[in-house]
Amino acid sequence: MFIRASRIGVAGLAVAAFMASGHDAQAGLLSSNSGGAMPGYTGTTAFSGDSLIDIGIGGYTVSAIVDYAVFAPGTFDAAFPGQDPSGGTEYVYAYQIENLDTDVSKFTVGLDGDEPLGTIGYVTAIGLVDPTASSFVGAGPTSAAWDYTSPGALTSGNSSAVLIFTSAAAPERDEATVAAAWSNTQYLPSPVPEPTSLALLALGLGVIGVRRVH
Repeated sequence: MFIRASRIGVAGLAVAAFMASGHDAQAGLLSSNSGGAMPGYTGTTAFSGDSLIDIGIGGYTVSAIVDYAVFAPGTFDAAFPGQDPSGGTEYVYAYQIENLDTDVSKFTVGLDGDEPLGTIGYVTAIGLVDPTASSFVGAGPTSAAWDYTSPGALTSGNSSAVLIFTSAAAPERDEATVAAAWSNTQYLPSPVPEPTSLALLALGLGVIGVRRVH
């Protein structure tokens, strides 16, 4: 089923039963259903790191991999029939955490603050771990976030639901973070800002350049 959250919090609306689509519930659900994703914006990234306490002992406090894929408007339903909350009108940004070790508490994808954003939520199936909350957070907002705040909710060996949000904007890459006892940050797909934001950024850089010349 797809669970939708609004820009300001969780709406908790079940749209359809995912298992009816015939896909298997498995750790690599996203990676095995990403054939229609945009070239260059699908793959797997490792998130791992030691805390200062664990250095020399060998204990990892973040150890997970994240499958990711971006689907152009109208293509997400080919991989997940009936699960596109935008009705095929927006890009769908999708991520799935495969937890190798430690308890994951949060996953965030950075935003520049002026992207055209749609709906945030997740596609779930039997055997996958659903987040306790899905929302756009911060002034702007500054990130898309999925929380696993219940103790042990996403523990070693478990895989998350497919975490998704929609946007009218095409992808670039921005910082994404997996948080456990320690945090690790990598770059994953995220929407580009609206043209007005890019123009203001260019203007600001131009002003800096002029000041340096003088």
